[in-house]
Amino acid sequence: MTKKSPVVFVTVLACLAALMPTSAYAYLDPGTGAFAVQSLIAAIAGGLIAIRAYGRRILGLFRRSKAPPESWPKDSSGNGHS
Repeated sequence: MTKKSPVVFVTVLACLAALMPTSAYAYLDPGTGAFAVQSLIAAIAGGLIAIRAYGRRILGLFRRSKAPPESWPKDSSGNGHS
């Protein structure tokens, strides 16, 4: 006979407890819905502002230089190699 791990037993027991239907005697007034909508709008606006502020900096890390190799500064020997 094999011995089962107590972690498996606790996990199965927790899943069964989470799936059992229970009654929630809670009252959600209109202020709660308004708060949820306000939070969602604020999160979207904050995300858009963050993308607008830092988007070019982040994309700039992935872009290539537009300058052709001929315009790169040359070293003291004049051949353009370091």
